[in-house]
Amino acid sequence: MPFRFPFRHGAAALVSGLLLTLLLPAAGLASTMSAPVEQDLSNLIAYSQHRTTVPYQSYDNLLAFVTQMRGDGRDIIPARRLDANGTVLHMTMRTSLSRLMRYCYNPAIPNYLLFPSVLRLSGWHQGSDILSRDPHPWTHLGKDKPEALWGTEYEVNAPDSFGGGYYRYDLHRLIIITKYNGKNVLISISKQKNRSSVGKKAAILDDGDWTYFYSGINGLNKGLIGWADTYLYDSASVQVFVEEGPHQTTCTLFKWLRAGWAGMNMVQKSHINDGVTRFGNAFKKIIESSRLPEPDELAARAHEISHLPEADLDRKVAAYAAGIEAIAKTSPAMRKSEFQKVMENGHYASTLSREERVSALMVEYLKSCLGKRPLVDFSDLAPVSRHKG
Repeated sequence: MPFRFPFRHGAAALVSGLLLTLLLPAAGLASTMSAPVEQDLSNLIAYSQHRTTVPYQSYDNLLAFVTQMRGDGRDIIPARRLDANGTVLHMTMRTSLSRLMRYCYNPAIPNYLLFPSVLRLSGWHQGSDILSRDPHPWTHLGKDKPEALWGTEYEVNAPDSFGGGYYRYDLHRLIIITKYNGKNVLISISKQKNRSSVGKKAAILDDGDWTYFYSGINGLNKGLIGWADTYLYDSASVQVFVEEGPHQTTCTLFKWLRAGWAGMNMVQKSHINDGVTRFGNAFKKIIESSRLPEPDELAARAHEISHLPEADLDRKVAAYAAGIEAIAKTSPAMRKSEFQKVMENGHYASTLSREERVSALMVEYLKSCLGKRPLVDFSDLAPVSRHKG
């Protein structure tokens, strides 16, 4: 059975009806997109799932639309896809597209470092073009002929603000580097491969500092539905980056998500809006920061931390776990006895896999670079020479 239901049928119906009422989005003004733009989005999502020839004229309507956008786009209601609701986010960042790609589409830098508000873990699977054929995709910028790269990724999300759950899932990924009206363009498309792993309980301790607690316990960190075995059933996204100038790039994100329990989708547009807003706010601050290490330096640090000797890794993770435990003592989200058992007596560190330990330390290192207060001391790391990208 995909979920546990301890209630009688009448109570179950009452709870489900109550939840649906609470989750319905508030009425308001909204706009839709034209049929040609919607068709381009559908085509790109389909192309991402199979290596094939991409008709490059097939996304001209989409590019015309995003280059004329004004506002943040969150009032737009895209057509339902994958039996899921969707949303749109549009923002401008003070960075070149080449610099952005050297961080976000660089296999030497894990994506969770650029998106710590929405990702806990991330990586490319073997056989992906970005690993085996083209690890520097930004070199195709400015070329007259478009370039397409395929691959598969895995991700574990950071806890969402609604249910406090986290999941592991795989994604098909297609990257198209092209030009439109003389401007450099990157289109990045994802489509979830299969149903995610079962959701586990997490807590947001400090969203602004990307500090989260991961329990390893099945369920959601939400009162009435904490018992549920939930899944991310499907998702898709289309991101369009357009370089508007030497130090300005726009990002337009189209996102669909279907998740819940017992086959029911409980995700509304308002929930996806919240997620993309968290993504956008954190990413913009990171990529625009003058304190962000250069791509080569960040890649070198990622390699160094991921290859720390076990004794050094254990020492730093123990300091990290102690910091999380101290924060947890004053967090209302950590009052549950099941969470306290995971934390007590420094036990939290022993619940983390090596990959989870490395990711936690990498985010703390990033915080130290950006002027935030990290939970771990990195003064013992050797200096890394800077190479301007």
